[in-house]
Amino acid sequence: MARSRVVAAFPKRSFRRGRLSEQVISEIEKMIAEEFAVAGTRLPNEAALADRFQVSRIVIREAMKILEDRGSVEVRAGRGTVTVAPSPDRVKAALLRLFQNQPIPTFAEMERLLELREVLEESVAGIAAVRATPEDLKEIEAALSDMKVEHSIEGAVQADLRFHAAVANAAHNRYFDFVIAPLTEVFIQQMMLTDSFTLGLDLHRQIYEQIRKGNPVAARQAVKRLIRRTREDMKKALTLISSK
Repeated sequence: MARSRVVAAFPKRSFRRGRLSEQVISEIEKMIAEEFAVAGTRLPNEAALADRFQVSRIVIREAMKILEDRGSVEVRAGRGTVTVAPSPDRVKAALLRLFQNQPIPTFAEMERLLELREVLEESVAGIAAVRATPEDLKEIEAALSDMKVEHSIEGAVQADLRFHAAVANAAHNRYFDFVIAPLTEVFIQQMMLTDSFTLGLDLHRQIYEQIRKGNPVAARQAVKRLIRRTREDMKKALTLISSK
């Protein structure tokens, strides 16, 4: 009786478009964050979830399998499905999915992402200028070298991502990397959709040089210059697209 009262209290959802499992996954993730955030908490059973989201048990089963593969939940014998404590990879993957919710870039959406990048990367570069070790500097420089010699778009993108990841690592605060890595990846992907992706190698090198010199103020200013150029490129590309 207690279980039926809990299930009846759940708000029911109806999905009409897109793959049911993908939409249910998104709803279950919200449910976990809002109602079952403590790691090890048992989730409602398959039948209860099917009733809550007004889908078949097959759809719930498929969604839970994907969530288990992502490391969000775990099926335990005799206990059912329970939530799992966040891990670095899980946090990055979740943020990547969040930032990817706009497959076709709009100016407003890209501006918001760029604004977030600017705030985070300025802080990270300033901290990295104080905390970077010789090993950190080698990693940043290696990424710069790859950016210089790489000719393919895919290779250039990966080198660019390694650069920003190396700067984040040089700040020696793992939470920066959790956010910056997926944020930068999605922004670059969106810029590529506008056919306007450019590396800005010299601007990246200026960031590295100021971190190497241990100058946090100048490192932050170098990030500002890179973001300013990126914003200009973004505006030009999106204006051109909208005029077609």
